[in-house]
Amino acid sequence: MKSYTLAVALAMLLSALYAFQNPGDVTVRFLLYERTVPQGLWEVLLFSSGVVLMWLFSLGALLEVRKKYRSQLKAAEKRAEGLEEERKSLLAAFQHRNGQEVLPQPAADPSFAGVSLADPAPLEASEEGMQGHP
Repeated sequence: MKSYTLAVALAMLLSALYAFQNPGDVTVRFLLYERTVPQGLWEVLLFSSGVVLMWLFSLGALLEVRKKYRSQLKAAEKRAEGLEEERKSLLAAFQHRNGQEVLPQPAADPSFAGVSLADPAPLEASEEGMQGHP
């Protein structure tokens, strides 16, 4: 954001410099409108109106892209919910087929809080006890 502010300040400074160096008058005619204004001021006003117009267009494009991503996010969330339901039904079918009682899965088991699957220490201890066995 700082670079954007710096760029705007620099553009304003250059526009002011241009306006002071071009003091000649220009007659501006548009439809029924006619007015004599300094050339530098007219061109700075024209440049500024172009900046505002392009900002409005970019804002519209930003809103369009945001709407697209929002719809993609909703579709992904809906798909994730469907996959979660499918996972639950497959798990229940698997447990039913194996004769196990269908129990809800706990969110987290606090008894395994200190155990890491990447920790080789419990694995090494079990291998030491099995060294005498084939």
